[in-house]
Amino acid sequence: MTDHARSLATLERDARARPHDARLQLAIGQCLQHLARPLDALAAYERALALNPQLGPAWTLRGHLLRQAGRLADASVCFNNAIGCGEDVESHLYFLGALGLGALPDAAPPQFVRGLFDEYADRFEEDLVGTLRYRGHEQVCAPLATLHPAPFASALDLGCGSGLAAPLLRPLARRLAGIDLSPRMIERAAATGLYDELQVAEAVGHLASTTARHDLVVACDVFIYLGELAPVFEGVSRVLAPGGLFAFTVEEGAADAGFDLLPTLRYAHSESYLRGLAQACALRVTRCERAALREGHGEAITGLAMHLARD
Repeated sequence: MTDHARSLATLERDARARPHDARLQLAIGQCLQHLARPLDALAAYERALALNPQLGPAWTLRGHLLRQAGRLADASVCFNNAIGCGEDVESHLYFLGALGLGALPDAAPPQFVRGLFDEYADRFEEDLVGTLRYRGHEQVCAPLATLHPAPFASALDLGCGSGLAAPLLRPLARRLAGIDLSPRMIERAAATGLYDELQVAEAVGHLASTTARHDLVVACDVFIYLGELAPVFEGVSRVLAPGGLFAFTVEEGAADAGFDLLPTLRYAHSESYLRGLAQACALRVTRCERAALREGHGEAITGLAMHLARD
């Protein structure tokens, strides 16, 4: 029996003794979600809300399950109710933006991303590579040796996560640094022993303030949480040495604004938008390839792997 299954058995026993405890139903729903039982989790959240309609986290979690099920109008009601119950406004406006409601946020709230990946850290690589068949880091790293035959003096792994790209980057760079918003992810990256320096930091702020310079900056599966990329490109242009490369992946979109926030809570960017940013920042597109970055709901999710050069 797994830890979540044992916890569920205990919670269900306690709920029989305390049938009017809404927070027990909330915890049961969370365990059921971990056990990949979304319909049962949804029923638990609905029981919690019947007992306490002011239980904000239950509205949020119910909203995400409905969003994932494609019931977007019902999900929007949940997110608005969560705001009314005092839950974090910025995060819930982001969730509503993913449903096409309200203003389009420029980026995911840092507290949402940090919490998501702190909670996800222990199973990140198993889920991302094993279940979702993620290959974005390979799409970024595989062409580097051809595009830049000499070793990189210093590489920066933006949003390094657990260090998934590090085994591919380390043979190419004399020095390897990484940053990530999630302290738990930085702990996992440090455990690889492949980085010379790691920091808990947000990408735009780090790029704007660091005194370090690099001849390689990579961002593997990072821009799905950033919509407006002009500050990132400007920051990369600031830290990138002449002759250096900037390599990244995005999910591909065709929005007139250049980017859009999808119901999956991930941003998609258009190729024309990215090329325009590159030109504005004096970065030359040396490679742009469409590729399957991962799977989602049994289908390949197509994106762009782009490599830009600083002449």
